[in-house]
Amino acid sequence: MFEASKIGSRFPPFTVTVERGKLRELALAIGDPNPIYQDRDAAQAAGYPDVPLPPTTATMFLFWGNPQFVEQLISLGLDVTRLLHREESYEYLAPIWPGDVLSGMMTVRDGSTRTGPDGTTIDLVTLHIRYTNQHNQPVLIATTRLMSRQ
Repeated sequence: MFEASKIGSRFPPFTVTVERGKLRELALAIGDPNPIYQDRDAAQAAGYPDVPLPPTTATMFLFWGNPQFVEQLISLGLDVTRLLHREESYEYLAPIWPGDVLSGMMTVRDGSTRTGPDGTTIDLVTLHIRYTNQHNQPVLIATTRLMSRQ
């Protein structure tokens, strides 16, 4: 069961390198054939300095860069075997390019446990991840909402 005392907790920062090949793989996996995600020359011809991120790439940063993520969720009292991803939102503050090294700082923004009429419970948690690049410039704020049924 989610521990409400964990609201406001921060976890140690993690880093992730934005890899060109991973961006290409993601574009292929989601079925986006746009050549700007496949090839630097195509991206530059379209006016980008390099391959841009597919819009939902930031979801992967947490998984690529934070090997402690599952343990961190468990430390919040969540049952990760019953975890569902509810929602994700992003606020891009500056461009992110292949080769950038991002540092993510995850904070527990909100959380609660709700009890249904049948006595079952569900934990709802909101995580806030603030990313800066290798120049310590804020580039992205990601909000992740999770739920875990008990």
